[in-house]
Amino acid sequence: MRLAHRRKTKLFFSTLILLAAILAIYFKSIGNAPLFTVLKPLTTILILLFAVLFGINKSKFHKWMVIGLCFCLVGDTLLLEDSYFAFGLAAFLLAHLCFSYGFTCLGGFKKYMFPLFLLGVFGLGYYWILFDALNALKVPVLLYFLVILFMAWQGIGLRIWKATRPHTLIALGVLLFIISDGMLAWAKFKEPFPLDGILILATYWTSIFLLALSATLEGVVPRSKAII
Repeated sequence: MRLAHRRKTKLFFSTLILLAAILAIYFKSIGNAPLFTVLKPLTTILILLFAVLFGINKSKFHKWMVIGLCFCLVGDTLLLEDSYFAFGLAAFLLAHLCFSYGFTCLGGFKKYMFPLFLLGVFGLGYYWILFDALNALKVPVLLYFLVILFMAWQGIGLRIWKATRPHTLIALGVLLFIISDGMLAWAKFKEPFPLDGILILATYWTSIFLLALSATLEGVVPRSKAII
């Protein structure tokens, strides 16, 4: 695929993703459950396909980003039903583990303590605020918090390690994932707030699109480290 054609195709595919996301958010806002039920997983499928189709090489990083996005798709589908919330939580927990491992494939485990401290203070403090409202989900939510904070720590560590465009996208992606999940937790366990559905979905899809995009850019993995 020639570079110019590749860029045009990526732009076209990105536009499809944006259109699907806007329509999904619109139909959710007007209460059209059938169309939202179709468009929500469809948007994530398009992001997953974007990562698959435009991946630069078959690196371990690319592979684990794709697997993580697959678990996001499973989680999206499960969360369409409130009764499957715990299963959806488990699917996203597995997604974060995949993303975390993918990040460590880029230069190894990152041990920067300052972002770990900030994430820990925020995450545990937020969990304490939600604690009384979690009921039977106290332990699963705590486990989820720890895993997503670890994922964010490694993602931010990549940006500190190397200030490249792909690493910057990864850091922004993990931060947006935390923001999205933080809003979701507040709306579900504390109280809904204005435009919560729109904000949660917009930040979530932006997050996973940035992660998918990072796996399609030159320079994220040296070609010498590509695998079959």
